Amino acid sequence: MDDRVEVVFEPSATRVFVSPGATILSASEAAGVEIVTGCTAGMCGTDAVAILVGEAGLSVPEEHERGTLERMGLDSGFRLSCSARILRGPVHVRVDAF
Repeated sequence: MDDRVEVVFEPSATRVFVSPGATILSASEAAGVEIVTGCTAGMCGTDAVAILVGEAGLSVPEEHERGTLERMGLDSGFRLSCSARILRGPVHVRVDAF
């Protein structure tokens, strides 16, 4: 049985299948979709992305990620790609929303 999760990156509609627990950032790398990153520790906010579909299929934001998103004034529709883990899908991500 295949338990991989579908992730679609917009605006290119690039699709990739990843194992549950992969970060959005690692999924984008596997798909060849560039997401600009800074610290990759959920602190700088450089890699904020919009979640278009499947937000409930992502890990709950940890305190450092929530703090960064709040500091940036981003609502619950945004996540940091280095911190958000994909648990189930499908998940659709917009990489150019921020």
